[in-house]
Amino acid sequence: MAHRPNGTAVTRMAVVVGRGCGGAVKRNREKRITREAWRSLKDRVAPGHDVVFVVRRFGAGLADRRGLMRKLVDRAGIA
Repeated sequence: MAHRPNGTAVTRMAVVVGRGCGGAVKRNREKRITREAWRSLKDRVAPGHDVVFVVRRFGAGLADRRGLMRKLVDRAGIA
């Protein structure tokens, strides 16, 4: 995960999944799971940040992904 202040009151999020994950169907599934996990966390993140999640652990379920993302956001100090 990487983050930077963006100078606005809006927090934006992007997901990057490498081709090492597999075909387009698998990459899109990883993106969907990550975006769904983000929806439950975005209220905890301080406004005014651009956040990029780089998915490297493939095949995680929603609960696992949410827990990992929560841990990353807390560690980054933007929660």
